[in-house]
Amino acid sequence: MPTALPPSSTHFEIRPLPAALRKETNIGAEMLLRGDQLFIDPDLITDDDRELLRTALYEHSVLVVRKQKGIEPSVLPRLARVWDDHAKSTHSGGAQMVKDKDNILSKNGGDRIPRAPQVSVLGSGHFKDYEGLPEVRLRHLNQREFHADPLTEDQVQSGQTRFYRWHLDAPLYERLPGRVTLIHGVKVPTGQTQRIELESGENLHVAPGASAFVSGAKAFSLLSSAEQEFALNTTIQYAPRAYEWIRDCKATSDGLTIARVGDERALDDLPEWSWDKVQSHPMVWKNPGSPDKPLLEILGCCVYALRTKDPQTGQVTEISDLARVREIVHGMQKKVLRRPEYIYAHAWEEGDLVVFHNKGVWHSITGNLDGVERILWQCTMESGVEPEPALEGSKV
Repeated sequence: MPTALPPSSTHFEIRPLPAALRKETNIGAEMLLRGDQLFIDPDLITDDDRELLRTALYEHSVLVVRKQKGIEPSVLPRLARVWDDHAKSTHSGGAQMVKDKDNILSKNGGDRIPRAPQVSVLGSGHFKDYEGLPEVRLRHLNQREFHADPLTEDQVQSGQTRFYRWHLDAPLYERLPGRVTLIHGVKVPTGQTQRIELESGENLHVAPGASAFVSGAKAFSLLSSAEQEFALNTTIQYAPRAYEWIRDCKATSDGLTIARVGDERALDDLPEWSWDKVQSHPMVWKNPGSPDKPLLEILGCCVYALRTKDPQTGQVTEISDLARVREIVHGMQKKVLRRPEYIYAHAWEEGDLVVFHNKGVWHSITGNLDGVERILWQCTMESGVEPEPALEGSKV
């Protein structure tokens, strides 16, 4: 069981979440502000504090700062740089929010705060004159519209829900994913606990609108030796304009990948693109805090092809059959979703500021929030550096 990091800062203490919440996830710690600090203040963070916070993020993957309602939105991108020296000045999704209502990234109706354009407003409900925005109509997405075999209304009414889509915050075209994402719970839902039925038949009980996280290190540790060797030597080629490519697709019931080949948009029908801007990333990323615990990091809905290197001969084989590609990555990813003990589902409290290691976990929204109001601020900054492979020289 993890112990608190040494309280070497006069400004805060890092304390692991209770074992009942962490379970076997390796995820979760609380950042407790000291003294009369009401809000986390990047101006007070020293170089020693920065190292402590980075160590805490790598060890716990998700850090929670309570009672931050009232924090200025402009503080979030400044905080992102505490953990990422290479963070650029723009949101990883681009300077402007995607507005195409059919794009998978904009179906939520979100917008950007004008005085802090790196911060998105997400949630559920209709709000007027909010943070300089005349009107926002926010939608909490759920499995009804994205899963190939959605829950029945009777199942939903009985309190059943699902993981919507497991992912990292990664554009996969032109801009690189940031090291951290910050989410601030301004207005949070309340209500009855909901449940997610896992492949094993066990249930994961979640608070309304809980954000689910799994550790890339835990996911890698659950692979067989042969799968680990394959993953360490494999590069994932993502699709051009990946989120446009899958706009007409439906997902598997676990939210990990696309259920059927053939619904993808033709490459010639996508918005203008070029291969030099399409991203490929290692299947396994270096863990900056614990290099002996590599990170399995896959955006399963967006995979296009795999290139794997034979560690003995150096020969590279490309797997381009899309059904086979999805079968391989789905088989690897779903192992960590078989037991509720491996999944951390953050139950939001009003004012929570959650900082998570975007290059170390996968996350998904959950819950059915029909008619319930919710406001989240989200900030994930474009990075200036590519993800580093866990195995040097393995990217092909």
